[in-house]
Amino acid sequence: MHVQSQKIDRLSFQLGYGVNYFKMVDLNTAFSNGFLENELEMDDFEIKTGNSFEFNLLYQSIKLFDFGVYAGYQYTIKNSTPSSYKMNEFNLPIEECEGRYELRTEALTIGITNSWYIDQIVNNVEKDNFLNRLRYGVELSAGIGFSKIISNLLPAKGAVNQSEYFAYTSSDFQSQIGLKAEYDLTTTPIITSLGLRVGYQFLKTGEVRDAANQVWNVNDQYPITLDFSGVYFGVYIKIGK
Repeated sequence: MHVQSQKIDRLSFQLGYGVNYFKMVDLNTAFSNGFLENELEMDDFEIKTGNSFEFNLLYQSIKLFDFGVYAGYQYTIKNSTPSSYKMNEFNLPIEECEGRYELRTEALTIGITNSWYIDQIVNNVEKDNFLNRLRYGVELSAGIGFSKIISNLLPAKGAVNQSEYFAYTSSDFQSQIGLKAEYDLTTTPIITSLGLRVGYQFLKTGEVRDAANQVWNVNDQYPITLDFSGVYFGVYIKIGK
């Protein structure tokens, strides 16, 4: 066994897309007990997955590891078209119409990240073979997650329903641990790599609050926290020199 310690002095950026699995126990419990049932008009409504985008700026001084900063955005959007009624002058329904409802959960994350490349523990003696272009290792990230949930009801024009909008937020510790593998598509003059990553994210908020610092307590029974924790997987492209 031989650890590669050759200095390489490489700066790169990484763009990625992924799918995250969320827990959202408090929110899904509120849904299952009738919260927003008129707006959602869905059976067995739950938030389980979301999309994510991430940008990393990385520096690698030796082949064994790199480190840098990251910024990410993950979200879920649920839409429905709840029915409402237009009323006549006698306050009697005269026409059924569809409004628009959107529920969004999102988290903006920033922090520091570090990858350790396990393949560099073993020295591959053959030059320019497939294994020399393949890297795999462990990635660790830690930072802050700025989470938000937004509920927005827009009834049809002339309908008796009133528009409703609310937003609740929280700022909390966020971390990820995972495995990654990447392959160099080009090595000169620019190194371009395509990679896969899979791991687990921890991001659970405290009780979310509105702009007046009031806790969101659904029907005075379900104080809401957002739990973005769960397995993630994705792809990324890295470009550096």
